[in-house]
Amino acid sequence: MCESKAVLLKNGEEETIMDDVVLLETKDHKYVLYRIDGNKIELSKEYKLLRIDFLKHKIYFKTE
Repeated sequence: MCESKAVLLKNGEEETIMDDVVLLETKDHKYVLYRIDGNKIELSKEYKLLRIDFLKHKIYFKTE
């Protein structure tokens, strides 16, 4: 499987937001992360997408 991990970069450290992410969607300037089991979380507007590392299967966010 090719699920990804969404992480928040905070002071140089990675804090897990969600494991097993299969879909990232933008909605009203927010991000919605979906897992394979159907669970989802919506990130507030303060979260900004930094990068997606396809080799490491990680989605990096920061907060303002």
